[in-house]
Amino acid sequence: MKRALVVLMLCFLVGCSTKMSYYFLDWAIEWQLDDYVTLDRNQQHQFDVLLDDFLKWHRREELKRYAEQLTELKTQLQQGTLTPALWAEHMDRAQAHWFRLFDYGLEGLLPLIQSFNQAQVDEIIAQLRKDEAELAEEYQGKTQEQLVKESDKSLQEQAEKWLGKLSERQKALIHNSNANRLATLDMWLEYRHEWLRQFEQALNQRQDAALLRSRMTLLMTSPQRLKSEAHQQAVRQNTENFGRLVLDIYQDLSDKQRRKLWREYDDLIEDLRELAADAQ
Repeated sequence: MKRALVVLMLCFLVGCSTKMSYYFLDWAIEWQLDDYVTLDRNQQHQFDVLLDDFLKWHRREELKRYAEQLTELKTQLQQGTLTPALWAEHMDRAQAHWFRLFDYGLEGLLPLIQSFNQAQVDEIIAQLRKDEAELAEEYQGKTQEQLVKESDKSLQEQAEKWLGKLSERQKALIHNSNANRLATLDMWLEYRHEWLRQFEQALNQRQDAALLRSRMTLLMTSPQRLKSEAHQQAVRQNTENFGRLVLDIYQDLSDKQRRKLWREYDDLIEDLRELAADAQ
């Protein structure tokens, strides 16, 4: 489910129709789930019921929260009151939106997880280990210069979806921000490894209902507790630095870029509100 929701969020960023993305979300989740575990008929029915309830709740209760926060962020940008610290608070709120999804869905998922046989658990863990190995391989041996170059390209592409063609100064702002970002890759990979280790333990002891609930609550709604203090501090600093980049680029926008930004932004807010209203 987590990967499918990421797909939806990326569709928002790259300019897909928000409504179209949302209408296909159930299919996307099913598709991603199939990559990790093969459910039997009863489990599939149980999951389908849970998914239907989850999507109805999400559309009814959560989308309006996203629209409200996006509207608040727009007001702060336009009035010049947004600061790097306020940007970091917005990211905290966005993370809270994310964790609330799991908080809502977890209780219904626990019986499904307990129904897994060992072959299904092994299937899940094998795929997650494969994902972890591929991720480590992707970054293995890359220099800081290479990582910055890749980040520059990725961030420039994302920015151009919202703003159109970037100026050389705007590209330089992105590069300088990436070049000054605190290194967290090793800590992030270590955190992911620890998360997977504890997730595997939770699945292998799934018949202990209280223990499963406790561990899954930690892993799905409070995973930041697995990060070291140094990791958390570095992430916070990088988040504020990114907020400073957002402000610097916003102040450097041409009239044409500004019009495109708010046109795309307002379309997203309108779609979220309409989807939420249709669910009432």
